[in-house]
Amino acid sequence: MRTLFAFAGYAMRGVRMRRLAVIMAGAAAVAAASTVALGCNRPGSSGAAAGTAVADAGRRLTRDQVIAALARATDQRPANFTGDDLSGLDLSGVDFKEANLSRARLVGTRFVHARMFGVTLSGAVAQGADFSNAVLDVSVMRGTDLSRASFRGASLYAAIMIGANLTDADLTRARVIAALNNATLVRAKLDSANFGADRGNQPMGLMFTNLTDADLSGADLSHANLQKASFVRATLKGANLAGADVSYANFDQAIVTRVRGTNELIGLSTALHVPNTW
Repeated sequence: MRTLFAFAGYAMRGVRMRRLAVIMAGAAAVAAASTVALGCNRPGSSGAAAGTAVADAGRRLTRDQVIAALARATDQRPANFTGDDLSGLDLSGVDFKEANLSRARLVGTRFVHARMFGVTLSGAVAQGADFSNAVLDVSVMRGTDLSRASFRGASLYAAIMIGANLTDADLTRARVIAALNNATLVRAKLDSANFGADRGNQPMGLMFTNLTDADLSGADLSHANLQKASFVRATLKGANLAGADVSYANFDQAIVTRVRGTNELIGLSTALHVPNTW
């Protein structure tokens, strides 16, 4: 429930009532999924495989068709691209107006500087997509295949990314406050990313990144802000944490074999359940 109230706090900052509904629905999903995750296996198990994204076979759209659909969209009826194929399109700078891209095929699509507040990408296949400097705040990406995708400098504030596949993804310098329970971030580039808790939202509950049961094997977390992030039961085998700020982060039952850079950690004295090997 703490997470639920935290997401609600973000919604109360003057956004429209429809966006509030989107946020609250997503927050409820986070609260429910976080509870379920307590009994789940780590990514790579049969449970994680069941959430692998598989895009529907829908319409193959051109850029002009996408732009036209967005132009017709309203706050009450956002554009619906469910199951459509937008692979390879250059949609840089486009405002998606809370569009539904569930189960869409977005392989290699460019969303550089796109405005994607409140969009739904659950179950989409976005391998190698480029979201550099895009705004994906309050987006929903449950079980989305984002392997090899780029989020360099992107904003992922209050995002729902439970079970997402971010293998080899690049989140360098991204701002991430997200539910990443059971997500796969194997070999992901997270250097200088900001996962730190949103202290400015404390009146409605502290928002923090939840990486419970996530797989960060071989991930580069060097110089990342990980303040108050939850790594409960997360796998950090071979991860690089050199220069990362782990103040008040929770490593309860985390797997930390061959973690690099632990002698350069910041805030280690305040971290919770610190492994004896550090």
